[in-house]
Amino acid sequence: MDHVLIALGILAAIIFIVYGIYFATILRGNPQSMEGEMREAFALWLEKEGGSSRLRLSILLLGSLLLELAYFVLAFSLLHNPVMTILTLILAGEELLHLGVVINAVSKYWAGKITARQIFNWIIERVSAIFFFTHAFLVLISILVFH
Repeated sequence: MDHVLIALGILAAIIFIVYGIYFATILRGNPQSMEGEMREAFALWLEKEGGSSRLRLSILLLGSLLLELAYFVLAFSLLHNPVMTILTLILAGEELLHLGVVINAVSKYWAGKITARQIFNWIIERVSAIFFFTHAFLVLISILVFH
């Protein structure tokens, strides 16, 4: 069971660090600058020559889904604190909403109705980043204190 707890700790630490950068930008009050850079880099990545943008985007979505699924399975199976269970349920619900919004936008992109720069809804991205950062922080604290 220790190796599974270590896996959760590693995933939580990665989420904490990656989303921490975005979280700090949000707290500074100017996330639009970082979002603009991410939007442009994402669009350039999708539009680059050599390979299918549909395949790249599908792999990105599948990879993200699998990582989030692994994180939630580990969190639900290892965190038995009622507060953490409720917070994990709230985060999982928000991520289902987030997934639905992204899948809808991706299908519009594939249909040619929107550009790659319009796939992400930055308000939902911010909410997701704040929730994930906070949850990962609490998971790390929970692991250190209760395990």
